[in-house]
Amino acid sequence: MAGAKAAWGLDIGTTSLKAIKLRRDGDAVTVEAFDVVEHDKMLTEPDVDRDQVIRHTLQKFVERNPLKRDTLFIGVPGSTTFARFVKLPPVEPKKIPEIVRFEAIQQIPFPLDQVNWDYQTFQNADSPDVEVGIFAMKKELVAQVLSNFQANNLTVHGVQMSPLAVYNAAVFDDMTGGKGTVIIDIGAEHTDLIVIDQGRLWLRTINIGGNAFTDALVKGFKQPFARAEQLKKTAATSKYAKQIFQTMRPVFADLVAEIQRSIGHYNSSHRDSKLERIIGMGNPFKLPNLQKYLQQELKMEVLRIENFRKATVEGRLAAGLNENILTMTSAYGLALQALDQVAIDTNLLPLEIARTMLWREKRPWFAAAAAAIVVAVGISGYKAYSEAAAFHAESGDGAPKRNAHQAASAKFSGWRTEYSKGSDTFAGDLARVQSFANLTSARAVWPSVLADIYRTLPQADPKNALTSTTSYPTNPQVMVITGVDSSYRAGLSGIKVEPVPAGGGPDFATDEGMAPPVNTNVQAAGGGALVGPSDRGFIVTIRGYVPNKDEPTARAIVRQFLQNMKRNAPVPANAEAPGKPYYYNVEPTDYTGSPIIVNIVPGTGTASVSGRAPWGGSQAGPFWQYFVPDILGTRPVEVAPLPGGGASPFGGMGGGMGDRPLMTTVPAPDAMLIATSPQMVTKEGKPAHTLNGFLDFTITMKVHVR
Repeated sequence: MAGAKAAWGLDIGTTSLKAIKLRRDGDAVTVEAFDVVEHDKMLTEPDVDRDQVIRHTLQKFVERNPLKRDTLFIGVPGSTTFARFVKLPPVEPKKIPEIVRFEAIQQIPFPLDQVNWDYQTFQNADSPDVEVGIFAMKKELVAQVLSNFQANNLTVHGVQMSPLAVYNAAVFDDMTGGKGTVIIDIGAEHTDLIVIDQGRLWLRTINIGGNAFTDALVKGFKQPFARAEQLKKTAATSKYAKQIFQTMRPVFADLVAEIQRSIGHYNSSHRDSKLERIIGMGNPFKLPNLQKYLQQELKMEVLRIENFRKATVEGRLAAGLNENILTMTSAYGLALQALDQVAIDTNLLPLEIARTMLWREKRPWFAAAAAAIVVAVGISGYKAYSEAAAFHAESGDGAPKRNAHQAASAKFSGWRTEYSKGSDTFAGDLARVQSFANLTSARAVWPSVLADIYRTLPQADPKNALTSTTSYPTNPQVMVITGVDSSYRAGLSGIKVEPVPAGGGPDFATDEGMAPPVNTNVQAAGGGALVGPSDRGFIVTIRGYVPNKDEPTARAIVRQFLQNMKRNAPVPANAEAPGKPYYYNVEPTDYTGSPIIVNIVPGTGTASVSGRAPWGGSQAGPFWQYFVPDILGTRPVEVAPLPGGGASPFGGMGGGMGDRPLMTTVPAPDAMLIATSPQMVTKEGKPAHTLNGFLDFTITMKVHVR
């Protein structure tokens, strides 16, 4: 906690409680006290009430070490927490919290509202890469830990992962000496690996601890756990030291294998890693030959922590602290964090508790501030009263001075009036600037609308789908869009678009301009007035036709198009959809059948059409400009006149359907074979086919611009 002068760091392990008290004076840190309190029972024993044991241990600690108003930070095992390290993309520093929260959602295997979590960024001075560590613990586990302290009336100011506390202690004491270092902290049940390398941190918890060595002795020497634990502690001086080590050797091998696997994983994900040394912590490092064994197997220098170099220890405490130094590093790091002397200041304390403590600490300052305000108001009031009395009590007439004050007040009023005029002018200019800026606010609407229409078509490339070397399909799944019209409306809500009456669609016999095929006269619902300015948009009409022999199939193609449009449509409920600056409503669609019979004579290179004239009476016009290249293909063939048709592209033959019967000869690829009679065959002797009918359609949409 920033600003603390004295603080305790407290680490509760499986066998004991370790605590250390530090005091800060400027940059100097002094060890004022430490304690190791053994549990009545090991927390891993069968049927043990862990909470009861811990509470009793805390009670003994408080009796021996009154905390008074000292700050208290506690550690939680790495095995009960969650840590992930992620490399961030290059972003502005202000955007890092947002990206980290996104990563936390992805990395933490629980909903964020079920965990207490925090993060820390790491960056090598020689590299632009930024790595973030995300640390979390389930709220229910944090609450369980805190309940034991609350039962002893202890206020906890911070909760930190024990591996991070070890890291903070190592960085503060410069244990690494600037070299890539692996700290191996062996506890009773687990081993924490803390990798410190070029400004980076990496953690892993291994499920092998000191109790695994004891269990090996239980099996090897056929002794109860307590006796085996005693054998382990006295192995260095025991006459059975060689046998004890040989019995524990398989556990050593398992531990080394896990450490090698972890270091290999780190090196594979950090190609520039430079790990050169190992620092051992935890009571198992008192075992004979463990340090030497690790050094031989891991091929790195292995050291044991011997003291805290940057903390001053009083002479009476030095001997006892050095005897327990292997297990005190976590508590040391916790106390350093409470003094605000660490590199990683993450805190898993519940936010509501942190706020309560912050308010409690600031309460005395609020009281002092309130008292100061009362005094200041009193002094100000007295000064105003005395000045007014002096003003009126001046010898002679006080009018000259009052006149001067009034003149100054009038001048100020004039300045205020001028300022108001300037503000009004500015407001008007700002409104004009905003109106100009809004001119381009909807520029993305039309490209997006057209893209939606294109994506909704039955097929994006009908020419490729229809090209065949044998015959022309009789029921192609094709839609041809011949035009899109629009009209702007300041308000669309309540506007009713009247659908075209049956048979009122575009007539192929009309002029080439093709007037809109829907009645775009609009009215407010119920004859009312316009709607709000936020409801602006367009009335859009899509025109086209479906070439298909079967009219129900043609109508089904249009219906499918409409269903796709509605399914893909941006809607008001999804108004924030990225890339969609609009939403639309599809109105009822009108179908008008325009039967046209197209005959392509196989082997002759000629074709004819009968029915209503396409787009313009006696001119072939856009019908053949678009229909032949887009639907039939563009391979050239000879053009032969029809009998009696002369050299003109239009003959005089009548018949057919529609109001302008005609016959025409056009270029047609002889691979696309459409004939008028089943008796007609292709050059290869295969039956020919007839495309009989085009279905016109119109679709109306209201496109609401956001």
